[in-house]
Amino acid sequence: MKTYLLLMALILQGLYTEAQDTEIIHAGDNLSDYFTYRFPSFANATILFKNGTLSMAKMNFNTFLCKMQFIETTGDTLVVSKPEEIDSIRLNDRSFFYNKGYFEIIATYDSVKLAVLRKINIDVVVTGALGITSHTANVENYDSYITSTAPKKLQFKDDLSVKKEMIYSLIGKNGVIVNASRSGFLKIFTNDKKSIEIFLKSNKINFNSQTDLEKLFLFCIQPKV
Repeated sequence: MKTYLLLMALILQGLYTEAQDTEIIHAGDNLSDYFTYRFPSFANATILFKNGTLSMAKMNFNTFLCKMQFIETTGDTLVVSKPEEIDSIRLNDRSFFYNKGYFEIIATYDSVKLAVLRKINIDVVVTGALGITSHTANVENYDSYITSTAPKKLQFKDDLSVKKEMIYSLIGKNGVIVNASRSGFLKIFTNDKKSIEIFLKSNKINFNSQTDLEKLFLFCIQPKV
């Protein structure tokens, strides 16, 4: 009996943990109803392409799709189709660049940057025997439902499990991207290892908190006595 109760507790704990990290979209729901955006509205953005050309467009970052969208002259809202050709996007006093995902620059100093990468994983949820659910292969082409034609309802025939993730990174002067972790800060700010170690011992830093990371970044770029 004790073993059974322990097993049930572990199962319930696992379900609770998953609920904290995921959101379920039910079959037949309009996917676009779940869209959220980084900024309150679409605004004029400056796009610098890697070939040196500049362009302007009304843009916003879709935090559900984790993709940059723009408003076409026809009024349609589209996803940027070739982000790898873009060097940077300046939008609402924020800078973004693309490297297998959009990085938003949070802070910068002397070519060293603190950035956040927003990611999303969408799995198909299958209900099996005894009502137990499982996840199948990741839906990698969900955004292909957004086309250059008129907007349409983005509906799936199965329930979807949506997991969002925010990854904080440091970009060094040489362009190398490392995780914004203890070891990452020590790697990027090699000349201040000792003072950073002392700071970390006296300050509890949550490396998943943007506020804490900004605090540590500010300390790292300040002149040391």
